[in-house]
Amino acid sequence: MMKDHVMPDTATTARAPLEGHKVLDLTIAMAGPLCTQRMGEMGAEIIKIEAPGGGDFSRHAPMAGITKFGDATCFVTLNQNKKSLVLDLKSDAGRAVLYRMVEQADVLIQNFRPRVATKLGIEYATLRKINPRLVYGSVSGYGEDGPMKDRPGQDLLLQSFTGLTMNGGKAGELPQASPLYMVDVSASHMVCEGVLAALVARSITGQGQEVKVTMIGAIMEMQCQEIMSYLAADAPPQRGTSPQVSIYQEPPYGIYKCAEGFLSIAQADLDVLSKALDLPVLAEMKAARPEQSDGAAVAQWRDRIYDQVAAHLVTGPASHWDDLLAPLGVWCVVVNDYDAFLSHPQTRNRLVELDHPVGGKYTAVAPGIAFSDNPAPKLKHAPRYGSDSRDVLAAYGFDGDEISGLVDSGTVLADDPTA
Repeated sequence: MMKDHVMPDTATTARAPLEGHKVLDLTIAMAGPLCTQRMGEMGAEIIKIEAPGGGDFSRHAPMAGITKFGDATCFVTLNQNKKSLVLDLKSDAGRAVLYRMVEQADVLIQNFRPRVATKLGIEYATLRKINPRLVYGSVSGYGEDGPMKDRPGQDLLLQSFTGLTMNGGKAGELPQASPLYMVDVSASHMVCEGVLAALVARSITGQGQEVKVTMIGAIMEMQCQEIMSYLAADAPPQRGTSPQVSIYQEPPYGIYKCAEGFLSIAQADLDVLSKALDLPVLAEMKAARPEQSDGAAVAQWRDRIYDQVAAHLVTGPASHWDDLLAPLGVWCVVVNDYDAFLSHPQTRNRLVELDHPVGGKYTAVAPGIAFSDNPAPKLKHAPRYGSDSRDVLAAYGFDGDEISGLVDSGTVLADDPTA
C-alpha cells in the first residue's frame, strides 16, 4: 500500500536556496551587482570587494543627482545583502588575500573589460588551480575578440549599436532608445542563470567552470524575435510618419494621447476595435493589409491605422477607454507615472522597507523571485564603504595580526572613513 506523502513543516525547515554558498563579488555598475544582489536575496553570502580610492564608481554617480545615506541611490538599490571589503588587487599582498578567499569560495563574479582580469592575475585559469570547484562568472560588453572588444559596454551604446533604437519612432527623426538600463538588467539575469546552472552541474561533477556573458549577447537575445523576423523577411519593416513604439508589431500597437492622460494598446483585433470605437474603417483596413514584401506600403498602412485610432481616443479620457476596451479583450492600460504606479493597489506587495545604520528606514524594490521554502527572505541594506573589511577577513581565517598588517600597509581599507 502506497504511503501518503508528508510535506515538510516549512516553519522548521525554511531555508534560503543558496544558504551556505560564498560569493566573491568583483563587479561595478549594474549588470554584475544586480546579479550578485539577487544571489544574496537567495541566501548566499556576498562579499563585495571594492578598490581603494572610492570603490564601485556607482557609489558616486547618482541618477538625477539623487543620493541616500551618502551613496548614490543606484548603488544602494543594487548592493543590498552584501558586505564590503576594500582590497587592493593591484598589489601582490592584495592578490594573496583574494587567493586565500578563493580557496573557500563557491562563486566569483567580475565584470572587468577583457584582459583586465588576466592583467591582475585573477582570471579563471589562475583561480581554478587554487579551487577547482570555483564557479567563475564574467560579464563584458562585446566579448573577448572583434573590433569592438575594448569599447565601453554601456547600455545606451549597446542599444544603438545593435539596431534596437531604429525599431520605433518616426522616419527621419531621432532613433528611439529605452531610458532604462535594459541591457544591464538582461545581462544580470543571464549571468545569474548561468552561475546557478554551473552550481547544479558542480553538484554532479564536483568541478566548477567559467560562465561568460556579454551585453551584446544579452541585447541580441532580447531582440531574437525582431532579428529572426528581419532575417526571414523579403523586405524589413520601415519607420513611418506616425510615432510607432515598434515597427515589428502589428497595429494598433502603441501609445495614444487621450483627453486626459495616455493609453497604451498592445494587442487588439481590429474588428473588435472597429465595433467598440464605432470606426468601420478599421475593419476595412484590416482586410486591406498590403503584402509584407512592400515595406513602404505596410508602413503607410500602419500609419493610417494609428492615425485613425489616435484621432478617436483623443476625444475621451484614458480611464474611459481602458474601462471600455479591456473587458472586450483588448490588451490596454492607462499610462502611469511613478506616483500613480507606486500608489496603485497592485504595487503594494512589490516594495519593502529596510533599515540603514545612518539614515534609518527606507523603501526599496522587493525581490522579484519568491520561494515557498523561504517566503520571507532576510534583506539587508547596502554596505558602507569598507565597513565589513575586518569581519570578512576574520571569517575567512585571517588572524588579528594579519588583518592589522594588511590595514597598516594600505592593502586593505577597514571601517568607513566617512563615519
